[in-house]
Amino acid sequence: MDDPLSTAKVLVDIQEGERRIIARELHDRLGQSLAVLKLLLGDAMNSSPDKARYTLSEAQSLVNEMMSLARELSLELRPKMLDDLGLLPALLYLFESFTSRTHVAVQFEHQGLHKKIPAETGLAAYRIVKEALENVAAHAGTGEARVRVWSDRWILSVHIEDSGCGFEADKLADTWPGGINGMHGRALIAGGRFSLSSAPGTGTVVTAELPLPVRSRKVIE
Repeated sequence: MDDPLSTAKVLVDIQEGERRIIARELHDRLGQSLAVLKLLLGDAMNSSPDKARYTLSEAQSLVNEMMSLARELSLELRPKMLDDLGLLPALLYLFESFTSRTHVAVQFEHQGLHKKIPAETGLAAYRIVKEALENVAAHAGTGEARVRVWSDRWILSVHIEDSGCGFEADKLADTWPGGINGMHGRALIAGGRFSLSSAPGTGTVVTAELPLPVRSRKVIE
C-alpha cells in the first residue's frame, strides 16, 4: 500500500468501524443501564427504608456492571496498559478477560517481548490478536485458540490459529468482511504483511508480520 491516499482511506475506514461499535455499545448497553439506574434511584427515594435498601443494592450491582463496561470501552479506544506496561502485559490481560467473557481458552507462546516494542507497532499487533480472537469466539465453534507472538531485531510476528469449523477463505479474498479487513488494514498501515488461510473443517490461521522501526532494532535483540 504505497499510495498515501489509499493508506489514509484504510485508516479512516478502520477508525470509523471502531467508532460505530463503541457508539452502539454506548447507546445500547450503557444508555439502557443509565435509564434503569435512574428508575431504581427514583423508586428508592419513594420507598420504605427496607425496600429502598433492596433497590439500592440492585442499583449498586448495576453501577458495577457499568464500570466494567466503561473499562471494556476504554480498552476498545486505546488499551492504557499497552502504553504504560508494554505489549506482553497488555496481551496477558486481554487473554484473561477474553477467556472470562467467552470461555474460549487461549494457549499463548511468546519470544522477544520482554523488551520494549514501539507503541504503534505494539498497538497494531494487539488489535490484530484481539480481532482474530473475537472471530474465533463468534464463528469458529471451538473452545480453544493458539496465539504466538515473537520479535527479532527486524520483525514483530503474530500468529493466531484455531481448529474450529473454518470457512471458504478463498472465496472472500477480494471481499473480506469488516473484522478481517480491519486486521489486514492495520498490518498494511504498519508497513507489514497479513495473511489468512482457512477451509471448512480445517480451522483458521491468521498471520501478520510487522516491521520494527529502525530506532528500535538496537533495543530488541
